[in-house]
Amino acid sequence: MYESNKNDSSKAKLYWTVGIIIAVAVAALLIWHTFFYGTENGTAATVGDQEFSTVEVTYYYNTVANNYINQAQQYKAYGIDMGYDTDKSPAEQTYNEEEGTTYADYFLDQALTQLQRTAILCEEASKEGYTLSADGEKAVQDNMTALYTYSVQSGAGSEEAYLRAIYGSKMSKSLFKDLLTQAILADEYATHKSETFTYTDEQLNKYYNENKNDLDSYEYRYCYVNADFPEQETDADGNTVDLTDEQKQTAMDGAKAKADSMLTAVQAGTAFNTAAQDVLDETSAESYSDPEYNHKNDLGSALTSTYQSWLTDGSRKAGDITSIEVADTGYCVVQFLGRKKDDNSYQTLTYRNIEVLAETTPSEDENGTDLPTDEQLAAAKTKADDLLDQWKNGDATADSFGELAKTNSADETNKDNGGLNEDANRSSLDANLTDWLFAEGRQPGDAAVVEASDSSGNVIGYQILYVESLGEIQWKYQATTALRSDDYDKWYTEVEANYPAELTDLGKEIAASSSNQ
Repeated sequence: MYESNKNDSSKAKLYWTVGIIIAVAVAALLIWHTFFYGTENGTAATVGDQEFSTVEVTYYYNTVANNYINQAQQYKAYGIDMGYDTDKSPAEQTYNEEEGTTYADYFLDQALTQLQRTAILCEEASKEGYTLSADGEKAVQDNMTALYTYSVQSGAGSEEAYLRAIYGSKMSKSLFKDLLTQAILADEYATHKSETFTYTDEQLNKYYNENKNDLDSYEYRYCYVNADFPEQETDADGNTVDLTDEQKQTAMDGAKAKADSMLTAVQAGTAFNTAAQDVLDETSAESYSDPEYNHKNDLGSALTSTYQSWLTDGSRKAGDITSIEVADTGYCVVQFLGRKKDDNSYQTLTYRNIEVLAETTPSEDENGTDLPTDEQLAAAKTKADDLLDQWKNGDATADSFGELAKTNSADETNKDNGGLNEDANRSSLDANLTDWLFAEGRQPGDAAVVEASDSSGNVIGYQILYVESLGEIQWKYQATTALRSDDYDKWYTEVEANYPAELTDLGKEIAASSSNQ
């Protein structure tokens, strides 16, 4: 999926969410009746000297609307109200009362912005001679293959019929492929353009000096002391009764007393994690029996808002400790151990892995997850250790590790490539991998066995990891990313002025006609 690391207000987002566009289309079948089809396929919008038809603008409109509505439905399932009523059409709901606009107006405005962005970037790519990469072409083909699959599953009868059901009678398979190709090309070119902005060490250091709080590395410990709120009761009708303010305050006062007790113990010389065990419940206390648990080294920009401002305060001294209230939750005890400009901490690196999965035992719960027993995990650990020893007793090179991965790894995504993971970013890896791969002092050639977990945190086996090469220094990576984002936005704003976007009267009807039929 193509995603932005800028906020939604940025006109020059590097990555508009394209993803598997067909997947969005599937959801559209559920709510297609709320969107404009139209019978006339005249010019609905212009971008610079380019003209775009009703079906093209409707494609962008439906994509924007479906993404938003799908998100609203997901939030609603968790009891979170985004302010959008999924039971009503976009045209029936006010988006901005002051301006008198509806959600249909908002979706159309966003659609025009995305159309403009795609048109600009594709035109600029053409001027530069930039063409779609092999990966981009594969992404297009994967989406077109998915189109066939979803058209069969939907019972539409054909790919053309499926697309017409979503985007109207004028949509064709070839036009859809063109629009898809343009969207992926635009994202690729945006990334390419951003990477053309490079910086000297002098420029990076200047940025560092102006943003030390964000780019310094902070060593600290923390412990959340949660308030023990009473269970909520139900009334005679079965409705949950909210806790009273007094009940909430009593629970928060109890958490504060525990946090203060821990703070006092640490100040008196008790080790942080030992003091934590004395105030936490049995399950939480067990984690703190590890003296390194919640001992962290993070960039200032990555610190949680709970204690970011306290840790980054320039007056902080090693050993400082405090207790911070976390609204409606409890208290957080934080100890500052130090901060520095860290030239030995990396944001990216290249590594290889061999995945050794444990056998599993069927869950007694019909809907439960099949997980390995302790004995099955022990067997997997022994196998992983044996493989690591086999590698160490051989050539112990990247190539020999790769050959071992090809014949022994359960990771189907990269075993054929010798378990290679190039330019892996610490921000996108599982915590257990990040903790080992990016540990202080890590060097090329290091290898070890670490636990492998599923998405729910269950240990399912082991990963044998090998560091092949180190990548970019963490603070320099963050500084480069920030500078590139600013420079890209400036470039895009200048270019955008040459491509004014405007809806025709026919295009404006898309929002006006977006109601239940």
